[in-house]
Amino acid sequence: MLINATGDISFTNGSNINAATIGQGNAGNVTVNAGGKFSLQGTTPNGLNFDTGIFSIVAIDTGFTGKGEGGNINVTARDLSLNGAALSASSQGDGIAGNININSGTVQLDNKGIIAVATTSGDGGNINLTATDLLLLHRNSNITTTAGLAKSGGDGGNINIDSKFIVASLEENSDISANAYTGSGGRVQINSQGIFGIEACPKPTEKSDITASSELGVSGTTNINAPDTSYILNSFTGLPPNVIDTNALIANSCVSRSLKQKGTFFITGSGALRSSPGDGLISIYSTGEVRNVEPTSQTWKKGDAIVELQGLYRLADGRLVLSRECQ
Repeated sequence: MLINATGDISFTNGSNINAATIGQGNAGNVTVNAGGKFSLQGTTPNGLNFDTGIFSIVAIDTGFTGKGEGGNINVTARDLSLNGAALSASSQGDGIAGNININSGTVQLDNKGIIAVATTSGDGGNINLTATDLLLLHRNSNITTTAGLAKSGGDGGNINIDSKFIVASLEENSDISANAYTGSGGRVQINSQGIFGIEACPKPTEKSDITASSELGVSGTTNINAPDTSYILNSFTGLPPNVIDTNALIANSCVSRSLKQKGTFFITGSGALRSSPGDGLISIYSTGEVRNVEPTSQTWKKGDAIVELQGLYRLADGRLVLSRECQ
């Protein structure tokens, strides 16, 4: 089956394409080319769920062996969105499942949206996904190749992903997996400029992870070609507890140069940014000495003038404050 459209394509409320075989013949291929957005909505705003998607199935039934091979699913679009919907190639018999090939600017999976290749006993097919801008996995969505659903043989298929950015939420259990039961796990190959909220793990967990495992067989491989972005998350944790009591810094306070109480203030310059609260200043150019701020009971109240701050000053006890020089 071939669908060509210059604009958008939308599947909703259980709309689907099903290419199946139950004999020794092969299942058909499904190709969708959308010049705009290809949207598949299986989850509706009122909470209803429908079997919306594209399905290629090698089925079995009484008197039929299901020895045929699964067909391929090919999707090309500007943007691809699966909200509670599926792109699925599967084999319930001995045949090999088909492949799923996707080429899009962005690929978004939400509300258990899934791109899956699964076999009962045969080898799994492959998923090849290219997203030139973004691959987003949200709320328990999955990209998976699974072999041995009947807890029997079959090696896991391979997953190849090329995406500028891959984003998920670590706590939402959205996975990229090439797993098997008794056979060997598949291979996951990812090329990206940044991966956020999902990480490689030896086995599936309750968090968002990337796996190529086998329950009883040999684990597969995960090869991730992307820069390490873990520091972005870690940089927001473990900050030193050096919070200044704002009650002690009244709105009209100032600092004054003096030879009695000696301290130092620094000019940071236009580029002297601190890496995190509590770190030392980058600039080392001393410009003078200031005395400590004396305690005062005066407080700022609504209606008083607000005086613009002039700089960052280091007090005698080492604390840093934003203030102004006394006139």
